[in-house]
Amino acid sequence: MTLAYSADAWTEVIVAFSIFVPVVVTAVIAVVFLRGAKDDPDEQRWRRLSEQRREAGVDEHKRA
Repeated sequence: MTLAYSADAWTEVIVAFSIFVPVVVTAVIAVVFLRGAKDDPDEQRWRRLSEQRREAGVDEHKRA
């Protein structure tokens, strides 16, 4: 199987990879790090406090 028949075709393949590979890699890295934020102790503490306020009936938007 021949992927490209000419130098122009190879150039297009290389340019396509140089565009799409970094975008895909960046997206994967973002997903990995953003999913890791769920395990962040500070984030867990903020969620707990928010849940406690909600259970106590305190409207977070009215606090000042």
